[in-house]
Amino acid sequence: MMDQKQQIQQCIKDCQQVITDLQSVSNRAQDQKMKATLNESVHHLEMCMRECEFASKQAP
Repeated sequence: MMDQKQQIQQCIKDCQQVITDLQSVSNRAQDQKMKATLNESVHHLEMCMRECEFASKQAP
């Protein structure tokens, strides 16, 4: 079983993959509103990742 720090690190890796996927979809999108929404989603996930990285450093 993974400890708390490992679980947070796995979540960060999962988020990185979702970010990559969203960026890929955004790059292929023709609709500017869709691109903007996808890019905003990427930004929010990046902020969450930074918070998770901070939490990982605090975890026992």
